[in-house]
Amino acid sequence: MRPSHIETILDREFESAADGFHTPVMLWGPPGVGKSQIVAKIAQQHSVPLIDIRLSQMEPTDLRGIPFRNGDLVEWSIPSVLPDAERHGPAGILFLDEITSAPPTVSAAAYQLILDRRLGEYQVPDGWVIFAAGNRQGDRGVTYAMPAPLANRFTHYEVEVNL
Repeated sequence: MRPSHIETILDREFESAADGFHTPVMLWGPPGVGKSQIVAKIAQQHSVPLIDIRLSQMEPTDLRGIPFRNGDLVEWSIPSVLPDAERHGPAGILFLDEITSAPPTVSAAAYQLILDRRLGEYQVPDGWVIFAAGNRQGDRGVTYAMPAPLANRFTHYEVEVNL
């Protein structure tokens, strides 16, 4: 799909989040085709923050947080990189970039975040959308096959090279 069509789809998806409807979107394409720039453009057009998490550089605890003892309980610290309505605003874009280059343990940690919009006690604010991007296995990059349980959580679009 041409980048201009992808922009239209992401724009509509962002606007639908305000009405409580949002399906996470996965953008596929070769390196350098502009997947990240398209997402950044949507954030800029709506004047909302973009939190860009490069999953290829993460560990599972970077998403889930670190456990700490609180009296007789073990609680989890919520990573500051995740969107928070007070710190980041009521609406925005959580962009999980390089998801297909993330080790399987990291992508598994993202399942609950993508499907349920939560990780443990953490909840993604209602006005935030989740977009992801990655390279295909044939793009000669470092990629892992996307497991079916993760793939089923997205609406998928392939970004074409626009010459």
